[in-house]
Amino acid sequence: MAKKKKSSYPHRRIAVVYDFDGTLSPNNMQEDTIFHAYGIDKDKFWKKADGLVRSGYERTLAYLSLLIRDPIFQAKPLKRAALKQLARRIRYFPGVLSYFDHIDRFVRAIPEAREWGVEIEHYVISSGLKEILEGTKVFRRFKRVYACEYAYEHGAPVFPKLVINDTNKTQFLFRINKGRLDMTQDINDHMPESERRIPFRNMVYIGDSVTDIPSMTVVERYGGQAIAVFDPKLGVNAKVKKLVCDRRVSHFAPADYRSGSLLVKIIRRTLKKIICDISLEASAAMSCDWVGRHS
Repeated sequence: MAKKKKSSYPHRRIAVVYDFDGTLSPNNMQEDTIFHAYGIDKDKFWKKADGLVRSGYERTLAYLSLLIRDPIFQAKPLKRAALKQLARRIRYFPGVLSYFDHIDRFVRAIPEAREWGVEIEHYVISSGLKEILEGTKVFRRFKRVYACEYAYEHGAPVFPKLVINDTNKTQFLFRINKGRLDMTQDINDHMPESERRIPFRNMVYIGDSVTDIPSMTVVERYGGQAIAVFDPKLGVNAKVKKLVCDRRVSHFAPADYRSGSLLVKIIRRTLKKIICDISLEASAAMSCDWVGRHS
């Protein structure tokens, strides 16, 4: 293995950030888990949630509120441990369970990545429930999972303590960018680009819907790459067409994470380009270091 070179260039990490529902899994996680366990008709539930939105609720708060206040949950409250157990019912797009090992090995095998010590990190930013995501088969593969959370009393949820929607998802991109991953850390103070842990140009965002537009816009605006995916069984839908037509994404492909699929080819080529850029920038920084030492 090539020995890692040292220079003052700090930006040797790549972040791949995923939405979850519709991106790694074909369904809303609540439908695979809670709705199945409680015998809830999904169309009726989302219609109720839409009614709350029309009355003034923020869309994500509407469904989180129903999961506490609806009579069926009053009679049998959700339990954190039960939510984690229900995650075994989550379905995944083809190849998801082996994808992370594959893509990590791919990065490690690139000569420039070995030469400069490039590392890849995976993140999820979702409007689903963290309590469910903690029980998924892929949870351990992520550096951080940001999703909605409840405060609990006597084991039952009483209030949403963290709400993630389409617009405030971008906050978590800046947490990844600045390396302030903990919710207790402030992200509003100015931080020079040179001090940021992962520049946006080293980020890839993968999502499926117009709700991902703010995140895709931020990543693309600052030099990163956004990829739209769609359910292979359903074909390209209106949401993905809009993302492409509005130039919100660099690429789009079926959500097939198996080695050799179009999506994985796009991800691999994108990562290779980022790694080559890191190599060039690190090499330039190493040259500057040498000049500084010998001037």
